[in-house]
Amino acid sequence: MPSIELASTFAESRQILKSDGLRPVSISDRYRAIGEHLGEDFSPIIRLLDMLPVFASGPLHAELRRAMAKHLAAVRPRQLLAMQQFLNTLPSLLMPGAQIDLLESFVRPLWQTISDAGSAGLSLPPALVSGCAELFDSQCRLRRRIEVNEAIREFIATDPEATRQRLIVLGQSVLGTRPFIGSMTLSLHAVFSRNVGKPLHMIPYPARFAVSSLPATDRVAAQTPEHTIRCVLHSDRFSAAENDEAMYGMGEHACLSRAIANDAWTMVTARLAGLTIAGRSSSLVLRKPAPVSDEDFLNMADPFTTPQSLKVEIED
Repeated sequence: MPSIELASTFAESRQILKSDGLRPVSISDRYRAIGEHLGEDFSPIIRLLDMLPVFASGPLHAELRRAMAKHLAAVRPRQLLAMQQFLNTLPSLLMPGAQIDLLESFVRPLWQTISDAGSAGLSLPPALVSGCAELFDSQCRLRRRIEVNEAIREFIATDPEATRQRLIVLGQSVLGTRPFIGSMTLSLHAVFSRNVGKPLHMIPYPARFAVSSLPATDRVAAQTPEHTIRCVLHSDRFSAAENDEAMYGMGEHACLSRAIANDAWTMVTARLAGLTIAGRSSSLVLRKPAPVSDEDFLNMADPFTTPQSLKVEIED
């Protein structure tokens, strides 16, 4: 029977995530197994997953990580410029008396801006990126997974000779979608809810995301893949320094997009700190965990805290 062991302290999580004897859980293998069981060809999804360094191990992991790091370094200047231009719209959103859903009106468009600028000229349909991000969600229905699988198949078929690079570019956007949108939304709620009535230019903003949407990550040993060790990445029990170190993972699988995520938070809070308006209220709605269903064929709980809305009201 599968079992889960919790590494709840910072020291335990750090030791496990930096251990050479443990590897990430292979979602590709789970798609292979269910594909065989259902007679469904999930090879497009598997090709994408196999190109993501977060799920790879050994020499392949090192190769994919170098390729994605090279890509991210090349596109970062464009992403920074795109964010600067996008953030010029922030004051018009936060006008006195405004009632706004920051998740839909600000955070999602901000991520789309970053993703588009990081595509290196490759057209990535937003529906494809968001659909691929659903593949890691235990609540995603089988029919939806099949739809996304066919969308990836069409994406690959557009230029088969450039498949590897195209999947790397798609992968960097897919991997960032849920953690960035979730962490930015949760952190903005923390800022507004803890400083109700205080002018934004007088708020002491945290240097990094205040809250992570990915509080834990899993590791398994090659010899006992049925036994999962869940490593906590963000916790009220951790010190600020520990949360900062662990938030993006530790060891060789640490998140490659840490720099651009930190850039985004720094730029957003700098713009907020230039405004004299104050928030009257901040209301966060989270998606409720779903009961385990027969279609949860990934056999894994959704690791993300998923906001559904962040409604902020600005004082007149």
